[in-house]
Amino acid sequence: MKAIVIGATGLVGNLILREVLNDNYFSEVRIFVRKPTGIINPKLKEIVNPMKDIVPLSSEILGDVLFNALGTTIKKAGSKEDQQRIDRDLPIAFAKIASGNGVKIMLNVSSVGANMNGGFYLKTKAEMEKGTEIFFPQRVFQFRPGFLAGKRKEFRLVEKIAFGVMKVIDPILIGSSNKYRSMPVDTLAKAMVSLSKNPAGKPTVLQFSEIMQCI
Repeated sequence: MKAIVIGATGLVGNLILREVLNDNYFSEVRIFVRKPTGIINPKLKEIVNPMKDIVPLSSEILGDVLFNALGTTIKKAGSKEDQQRIDRDLPIAFAKIASGNGVKIMLNVSSVGANMNGGFYLKTKAEMEKGTEIFFPQRVFQFRPGFLAGKRKEFRLVEKIAFGVMKVIDPILIGSSNKYRSMPVDTLAKAMVSLSKNPAGKPTVLQFSEIMQCI
């Protein structure tokens, strides 16, 4: 099986990349990055590009499964428009080309609460979901985790505080509220890779309980 990973240098994407590189089920892994990662692996094919216009990369977007872990913040992107370009427009553009090239399924990192009536971030994620579904009808899996616990390259005080809060309230988030529970980021990565190898019968939208069942 051959995998494509976009967002491979981010928190979730980097762990997805490590999972597929270490899994003998995958014979090739293609990643699309703006800067070289420095990772050396015989299965890895790294395509370095500014990622402004991916149409010229169409002949490289080849494989069986597309993992989308693209995501940023307004602070890092510089504007709402640039965040939407990364979180929404690029995944949809990759979906269009990948589907046309015969890629079978797509797996997206979305967010709990994603909906068209939500605030800016949640609406952007919902638009990404709907946009990719156009090209992968019933073949795109939307992973909607709550707070993700993991070590980032940059320090984020708000997230450190949130992690402490979630450790306290996670146990009381039961029933329909358990979708808001936090999870380790490596758990999400493992679940996505596991589902990609056996997608039959799986729900196309996965929240906390469904994600945990993939492990």
